[in-house]
Amino acid sequence: MQFITITDFLLLPLYLFFLYLIIKIASRKYNGTPLRKYFITAFSLHMAGSFCYAMLIQFYYGYGDSFGFYMGSNFIRDFISNGGNPFGIFYISGEDVVKPNSIVSNMGLELPIGIGTNSNFTIMKISAILSYISVNSYLIISLFFGLFAFAGLWKLYYTLNEILDLKAEKLLAFTILYTPSICFWGSGLIKDTVCIGIVGFIIHLCYKLFIKKIIKIYDILFLIIFFYLLFIIKIYIASILVVSVALSFVILIFKKSKDHIIKLFTVSLIILISSVFLFINLSSSINSLIDESKSQIEVFKEVYANADKVDENSQAGFKTDDFELSLSTFIVRSPLAIFSTLFRPFLWETKKMIMLFSAIESFLMLLALLFVIYKCGIFRFVYTIFTEPYIFFAFIFTILLAAVVGFTTFNFGTLVRYRIPILPFYFFMLIATYTKNEKYRSIL
Repeated sequence: MQFITITDFLLLPLYLFFLYLIIKIASRKYNGTPLRKYFITAFSLHMAGSFCYAMLIQFYYGYGDSFGFYMGSNFIRDFISNGGNPFGIFYISGEDVVKPNSIVSNMGLELPIGIGTNSNFTIMKISAILSYISVNSYLIISLFFGLFAFAGLWKLYYTLNEILDLKAEKLLAFTILYTPSICFWGSGLIKDTVCIGIVGFIIHLCYKLFIKKIIKIYDILFLIIFFYLLFIIKIYIASILVVSVALSFVILIFKKSKDHIIKLFTVSLIILISSVFLFINLSSSINSLIDESKSQIEVFKEVYANADKVDENSQAGFKTDDFELSLSTFIVRSPLAIFSTLFRPFLWETKKMIMLFSAIESFLMLLALLFVIYKCGIFRFVYTIFTEPYIFFAFIFTILLAAVVGFTTFNFGTLVRYRIPILPFYFFMLIATYTKNEKYRSIL
């Protein structure tokens, strides 16, 4: 189906100009600092990434989750235009929509694929809201999704930059704001775009509220809303984020508290609660993620098959062998899953040009890790990770999320997309470790 029409291309420059004016005005607060240039450049890259992702989905693949969300958005619009309760459709869950006696059952509307999942339906709702200020243009809605991801990443960059006392401003900008895969895969009308933006806002608000002690009611409300949305859209990311914050608090207690009894009791309690919380949420999340990945393969099986007939090099992924869905299997496979998420696809595994860029990125990520370990020394590297609360947080978040993504993902295209929330924290971990060990670093 053709989702991008001539209308989209006519509206594109008008909306880009309007958004650029807003960003230009917002950048004035950074006048006289390098931040202004980073701010405008990052915005431009995300807008370009949003456009390129839309072009790829429409004119190269011809299918994708993005179109499903847009069709769900149109479904909501049709429901409202046919006299349906606009508040009712936004209030109910995806599971309720597909029930025989739901509010849409007597409307004669065809349910789009995936609407029965609450996470999918949430993205459709967001898209529907944006459609009313975007003339229901798929391309313009995608721009607003990219804008949200940029805003969240900027807040994340600003916070991490402050944590490092502005010692790596430029390097952080390149690894958080300018990373090609984040700008491309994290700027379209998809879940990952919303998630990476939300994660950025959550980190910024947590740092502001709990570390800087700047307490404002609207910040607390936004934090609750963002966590709520993240739990709905991708519960495993929200769960890992909560556990990572809790465990990094353990390191903070060890560094600040002098009472050993309080230390032991608090640390034990936090680890126990975090372990139970992670076990409960990840057990269900892993199974649902695997089911979701397999269902996506089933939905697009015919499209994949037709593509393979045309081009035998179009396949780019893992084998989808069946395996036991259990926590024990997850633990056993975690090391390989983590390695695959962070450092695959390898250069020799790429069968498509688009995957070559991801392979180069993965190779650079491996080189960056080896470089920092070499410069700091393996023992100093590990010591820094487990003694610095912010670095430890980035490490735990990276490792846990990489394990889940690697365990539940069956092709490289999805793997590259699902790992984008990891990248800012992976690079921050390396940059912060390198910076903290300045006096210990070896000389090449």
